Amino acid sequence: MKKLFFVVCMALVSATSFAQQGKVTLGVHGDYMIDSPNNFGFGASVGYEFINNLRGTAEFNYLFKKDEASFWNLEANVAYLFRIPKSPVTLYPLVGADFLGIKVFDESESKMGLNIGAGIEVGITSNIGLRVEYNYKTEYDGWSLLKFGVVIPIN
Repeated sequence: MKKLFFVVCMALVSATSFAQQGKVTLGVHGDYMIDSPNNFGFGASVGYEFINNLRGTAEFNYLFKKDEASFWNLEANVAYLFRIPKSPVTLYPLVGADFLGIKVFDESESKMGLNIGAGIEVGITSNIGLRVEYNYKTEYDGWSLLKFGVVIPIN
């Protein structure tokens, strides 16, 4: 498990380094686990639009302890961006890979899975936008995460 965690961390660092060649976005967000135990948390993301309307993102989420359970989650996603003409609104479906860690009492466990989702971004100014995103993840018979936050384009 430690080797897999190291590989995922290196992939995140690589994505951040590579991201300086194209359209880059940075984001911070709040998280809400829709399924029990309904944890709240926070996260951060970096995105890179490697061709027009196709963006890859690397993301980390941490869900606070509730009912003796806390979660962390690493994601790598690809989203297709539907930019609404003459509007600050962008809609996108996404698919990706997911690595979830859970700690209940003093026992830890981790699993890999897939996720599928959709989101909307609304540009408030040319330097900042708001994002709402839904993800369904396949670990542990499936669970859902709702994210709401800020996205900043870097270019």
